Amino acid sequence: MVRVYVLVEVQPGREEEFMDEVLSKGLIRSSRVERMDFVHGSFDLVVVLTGAMKDVDARVIAMRKIPFVLRTETLISFGMLKWEDMSSRLNE
Repeated sequence: MVRVYVLVEVQPGREEEFMDEVLSKGLIRSSRVERMDFVHGSFDLVVVLTGAMKDVDARVIAMRKIPFVLRTETLISFGMLKWEDMSSRLNE
């Protein structure tokens, strides 16, 4: 299992259409959209995906093929830090 963050820039005004398109593509069984957030900055949305790497990769490729997607950037998490562990380190 991997967690992947996909930063997405879409044509202005097409954000909701993008979300609908991504959520309607339930074709890949062992991956899922964990969340989608609108953001301010260089990108419009952050999509968090989890699942088997090959399935998540296929989902990212499908997102990039949506006609009104201008660009994407993919970040693959290679390790998760637990907040509890980090806060205990700060208190030492």
